[in-house]
Amino acid sequence: MPPLAACTLSALLLAAAAEPPRPPSPAMVLWQRGQQLLQDGDTAKAIPCFQESLKLDPDLARNHLSLAAAYADLGNDELAVAHMDRYVRQQPDHVVARLHYADMLLRLRQPAAARVQYERFVADVQDIEELADEYLVHCHSRLMEICEAAADEYGERLNRGLGLYHLARQRAAVGEPDGELPVEGLLFRAAGELMAARKLRPDEARPCWYLHLIWARLGQRQPASRWLRTAADAAPFFPLTPAEQRDLHLAWERFGRGGRK
Repeated sequence: MPPLAACTLSALLLAAAAEPPRPPSPAMVLWQRGQQLLQDGDTAKAIPCFQESLKLDPDLARNHLSLAAAYADLGNDELAVAHMDRYVRQQPDHVVARLHYADMLLRLRQPAAARVQYERFVADVQDIEELADEYLVHCHSRLMEICEAAADEYGERLNRGLGLYHLARQRAAVGEPDGELPVEGLLFRAAGELMAARKLRPDEARPCWYLHLIWARLGQRQPASRWLRTAADAAPFFPLTPAEQRDLHLAWERFGRGGRK
């Protein structure tokens, strides 16, 4: 198994540098020294700085992020992943770090653990438009591959459909609906995958909710209304993500005001 890609190291360094500043302390001074050594390419000398900083302040979580970058640079992927795990446990709201953690787990052939992190990431970024646009297609593609390898046809179909739906949204946003990947064609392909997922698990709410969104985007009021009604009926028993639950509730309220048929 080759070491983690250099782009992962760069991403981790940027994430560590983006942490909000704290007042100077002995632990912070050591972290800053280690970070400078790491950026200068002196990884072996940087690691003791981060380790000593952690001894002084175990709550200074950025040390784990920097140690993950350092060990990834040295090709020690197991230790890199261990420190990423500690970091996301201490900083659960650092969603981009969670995505890097999921990618690392998948590279280390830990698909079940990676799936948990990808699914958490998807739920966390659905309300962050910039991150959703940038990463959701990637996440659903990885989830599709994990499900395919695990012979989980429902998960494979669901995530392929969701990935196509988000890709269609991206294409529509750039203002070229009839380009190399026509938006309408992507939406129809997404609907086909979600319909297949629905047949495999007829009681699940998630395929129904996204089928509503797809038909609404296609301007097809009757199927959009039917899938909204079906999603609303299933949601209490097969929960959606918090963002999906909220959006379903709002859509159902609007549908009610417009007159249910």
